[in-house]
Amino acid sequence: MEEKKIKIDKLDIHYKVFGEDNAPIVLILHGWGIGSRSWVEFGEFMAKNGYRTIAPDLPGFGQSQEPKIAWNFDDYIEFVVKFCAELGLNKFCLIGHSLGGALGAKFGTLHPEMVSKIVLCDAAIIRKERLDWRQAYAKKMASWKNKLLELPFAGGIYPLAKKILYKFAGARDYELASPVMKETFKMVLKTDTREFARRLPMPVLIVWGDQDKSTPVEDAYELNREVLGSLLKVVPGAGHKLHRTHAKELAESIGNFLKK
Repeated sequence: MEEKKIKIDKLDIHYKVFGEDNAPIVLILHGWGIGSRSWVEFGEFMAKNGYRTIAPDLPGFGQSQEPKIAWNFDDYIEFVVKFCAELGLNKFCLIGHSLGGALGAKFGTLHPEMVSKIVLCDAAIIRKERLDWRQAYAKKMASWKNKLLELPFAGGIYPLAKKILYKFAGARDYELASPVMKETFKMVLKTDTREFARRLPMPVLIVWGDQDKSTPVEDAYELNREVLGSLLKVVPGAGHKLHRTHAKELAESIGNFLKK
């Protein structure tokens, strides 16, 4: 594995590279979270299978610099275009996980000449409000914010209460984000890219964990019906982060897809 850095629009961008120079290229777009670091084991498996895998830290994630102002969905699409141009990437397989899957669906539709095949991995493409009991309760509590702040000594306890609420709701990624990335979170995670997924002209593999609680496996079956000609692989026992828990199995599934 090589760690590299470039500058795009005055932002320091870090990325990881696995495999030989002349091997077929695979580009990974990660989801919201720690960035490319979670794809190291998968990248090493892909390198062993004969692919040059490139995994950038999107701006605001991993070691890449965050934008000066909040970005929307199209800002990230434009970043991917510029990243590919900077590295001379063309005719590659695009793997998009979670938020990266939503980005991949739109990118592949807008720039089909660049993408030979696409893999949607637990992709956050279908946007519905699906709250479990904790999140529903936390949302209700959050609606009481103004009343809480009217209480004596509320200013001192509110920051702690907010942290507890985010943790309770499973929204730790949002809690830990900077102000700029919190606004980015609100903008990018409400974008439904199902229409773009339906129009993907290249071969599509949909890979999903059957225990995914963030993007339920029902989304995988729905996408498989709507994306004509797509292949579906459901991984038993895997959750939303199957690239970490089932890295070898995911690499084998994608390798078989690329050989077809």
